[in-house]
Amino acid sequence: MKNVFLKLFYADAFLELAIPLFFPDFAEARLVTKPLLLILLMGHITVENPKPALFFTAVFALLGDVFLMLPDSSLYFQLGLGSFLIMQLSYIRLFYKQSNEVSWIPAHARKPLVGILIYVFSFLAFLNPYLAEAMKIPVTLYAFALGSMLYFAIRLKHQTIFWGAFFFVVSDSVLAFGKFYYSFPGISFVVMSTYIVAQLLLISALCKLQLKK
Repeated sequence: MKNVFLKLFYADAFLELAIPLFFPDFAEARLVTKPLLLILLMGHITVENPKPALFFTAVFALLGDVFLMLPDSSLYFQLGLGSFLIMQLSYIRLFYKQSNEVSWIPAHARKPLVGILIYVFSFLAFLNPYLAEAMKIPVTLYAFALGSMLYFAIRLKHQTIFWGAFFFVVSDSVLAFGKFYYSFPGISFVVMSTYIVAQLLLISALCKLQLKK
């Protein structure tokens, strides 16, 4: 029972990635496989470490996945972005609560913080000409939340959480690149594979920690 949700997650992740590549005529199956990813991770949370804060984070990740699956429209994309923004803020809170650092910018995180800020500002400057006016503020807010999540993961000094946050940045950066600039062949596989790894690493690592309130 203890690992059944993870085993089902691995099977579902395989289907989520394989169906678009090998069975494109059955793409509708992703309406099940994609939301099922977070549902199974929520089951894993319930078994391993049923803390409300972590479950709350996964719920908004699920909502983000569902909204981004709906027919392409600015409204659904903004709702998805808003759901993921709440998820990112929740991850930040969890990372901050687990850190023993008193300083908001400990010595080991100063250089990475500069790198993160350079990346966020550069990526936003690149995307800005391609963003509709209504999307500029939401995308900017999300980009800074995403960068902050990576910073607080680095600050926590937990290798698994760092890699989870890193893959999240990769996934969302590629998603934004494809959404607003150029969608290259295989982009869905890159976005979803890195996203799946990110959520698995973050949630599994946080489940193993005795989360502080």
